[in-house]
Amino acid sequence: MTSAALAQALLDRAPFVTAHRSDGLLLSDYFDGHRVLGEPALLHALALALHERIAATTAEVVAGEVAAGGQLATAVSLVSASTPRPLEARAVRRTAKDYGLSGRLSSRVPEGTRFAVVDDVAGTGAALERTVLELRRQQHPVVGAFVILDRQQGAAEALERIDCPLTALFRLEDLTLLRRPDRAPESATSKRTGT
Repeated sequence: MTSAALAQALLDRAPFVTAHRSDGLLLSDYFDGHRVLGEPALLHALALALHERIAATTAEVVAGEVAAGGQLATAVSLVSASTPRPLEARAVRRTAKDYGLSGRLSSRVPEGTRFAVVDDVAGTGAALERTVLELRRQQHPVVGAFVILDRQQGAAEALERIDCPLTALFRLEDLTLLRRPDRAPESATSKRTGT
């Protein structure tokens, strides 16, 4: 799927809603990644696009914070299964679990295992930074952070400060342009005007 087709498929799921960010700020264009992650064909296409970028690194495991990041990590891992270098998936909890396999990582891997971190959206970068720092605390190098959408609200800069590059499939400003009514695809315009 081309980048333009993927962007349109993403927008067709109407992922932008009015909602509060985790810090309480009300956004009129909050990105509800769960609307996207719940659609199998779109999730598969997004996972393929993210995997393509992650496969160019030395990552051995893909991880994301519970919940959206963990779901996305599993999807990327699944599409990697048919490649020469499959990636295992892990979820990173915000707080340590004190029963079963305790700790913040859903399943242990050998120290020094290289991780790619994924999430649906990068806003301020707080969740991504928290995940990167936790993996590093556990002695795992992180090759980078990979997201569907960069809201361009400081995540890239926050991650740069901890030496973790951010790669996004889309930037908010690009999708905002596509969402404008006066930027409707030609075929849709033709259908409305009857030409």
